Amino acid sequence: MRTMMLALVAVLSMSALSMPGSALAQEPQAAAPVAAVGAAAALDPADGALVLRPSFLWGFIKEDRTHGFGGGLELLRYPNASGWRWGVFAEGLGQLDGAWRVAGGLSGGYGVFGTQIGLAHRTVGDYAAATSLQIAKTLTLGPAGIALRVTLPIHHHQPAQLPAMERQGVEMALVFQLGWSFTVRGVRPRHTHSCGSHGHGRSGDLL
Repeated sequence: MRTMMLALVAVLSMSALSMPGSALAQEPQAAAPVAAVGAAAALDPADGALVLRPSFLWGFIKEDRTHGFGGGLELLRYPNASGWRWGVFAEGLGQLDGAWRVAGGLSGGYGVFGTQIGLAHRTVGDYAAATSLQIAKTLTLGPAGIALRVTLPIHHHQPAQLPAMERQGVEMALVFQLGWSFTVRGVRPRHTHSCGSHGHGRSGDLL
């Protein structure tokens, strides 16, 4: 009799362990959702992102000889998932009149729209060298971008031993941009200019 009871208890114990609703059976299934939640939390856009954007530039101004070709670099910080960003920029262009133009400053924006403000310096070319205030409104769609740039002269640098050169004055230019955004750290929001709908550069950590 005792042997039959022990056998019955053993059978019932094995049945309980094999039932789908048992706690022991659910442990392996519960591990997968926990791991998925942890991975999603690690890639949360709300934590912000750091983005580096190098680009090729073509500055189009009304006179042919003041067209410029060069490159630019932006380092942008997305503080959260809202799409707002801020950062710094630097650019350099060689102009067809022989002058070199460099600029740098602060940038900020939301989504595809942005604003840059900083200082620019142009060396001697067809016009006297000048240090200026640069303000630009940008529109960026994936790798392509365009900016309306206004340059307001602050100081002209005339040659010391030559006759005074003509001043260019206020400069308005269209700057065409071809570049790509690389996520250095974090995840960018989906509604930014980074072509997030295709998943380009949306995650990763290069540091």
